[in-house]
Amino acid sequence: MDGRTARAAKNRQAVLEAALALIDEGNLQPTAQAVAERAGVATRSVYHHFRDLETLYVDAAQTQIARHWVVLLEPVDGDLAERIDRLVTLRSELFENVASTRRAALLREHESVVLSERLTESRAALRAHLRTHLPELDALDSAAREAVFAICSWETWDVLRRHQTLPVDAARAAVTAVLSRMLSD
Repeated sequence: MDGRTARAAKNRQAVLEAALALIDEGNLQPTAQAVAERAGVATRSVYHHFRDLETLYVDAAQTQIARHWVVLLEPVDGDLAERIDRLVTLRSELFENVASTRRAALLREHESVVLSERLTESRAALRAHLRTHLPELDALDSAAREAVFAICSWETWDVLRRHQTLPVDAARAAVTAVLSRMLSD
């Protein structure tokens, strides 16, 4: 890679990291100017590296997926109680790491086809992850199974953490308690 190409790649990554940092700090819809200022580049550089802000936000979401979703590849085994505990722990780690980016994506879900598709894919992946590790779901009727999916969703986690202001351990305990009750009957 020549110096010019390396510099362009470095600037592109700086813009992406700046957007992620701003989102993590609570600015869920950072402007190109704010991103450029944080990255230490000109505003036009944001649009040089990303067609528009939506493209930047989609790449930010993809970066978070690559960085944090690998946690769902970790082994989940043992008896039902151990698997539930492990699943809730893994999801809480994932949800805590992607919370701001997820909130930012949800703000644009209704207007961005790409973000809407990514969120639909992530919801399906989370459901599949539960189905893989909790074969007990097959014994539930469809309404109870859907309730389990809802209880284990990012949306429920967000309500517990942000709206009910539970600390991580208390939110984990709440999800684990409900999930255990639903699956041990």
